[in-house]
Amino acid sequence: MTDTTDLINHTDTNMFKTLLVEDNLNYRGVLKSALLKRFESMETKEASDESETMNAVDEYVPDLVIMDIHLKDGDNGLDLISKIKHEHPQTVIIILSQHDIPEYRSAARTNGADIFFSKSSSLENIFDYVYSLIENKKVHH
Repeated sequence: MTDTTDLINHTDTNMFKTLLVEDNLNYRGVLKSALLKRFESMETKEASDESETMNAVDEYVPDLVIMDIHLKDGDNGLDLISKIKHEHPQTVIIILSQHDIPEYRSAARTNGADIFFSKSSSLENIFDYVYSLIENKKVHH
């Protein structure tokens, strides 16, 4: 008899797992819809604060985290970067923020973010980066 865990794990290796960390429900929904429409092999989970994020990262182990800086209840995405990278160094982290200032870009880089995008950036720029991550995962699996 086949173990369902093996089936789930086998399926998961083909999926590109993304965690969207954004407290603005509308923006998160738009981003999620756009990503899922563009990338058939993507699966997404969502979080809006530090607790939800860390639980999701530990249980889901995403390939990619797309995170805002300012989160629900005053939580700070910049602080979460180093926590995530410490536990899961292979996880790619994109900071996606409306606060596109040099201090935030520098703090994101210092804490271990892989790239910073302004929310005013074209989604195509973000999609190009995500596409390269998905292709890289395919090559290495």
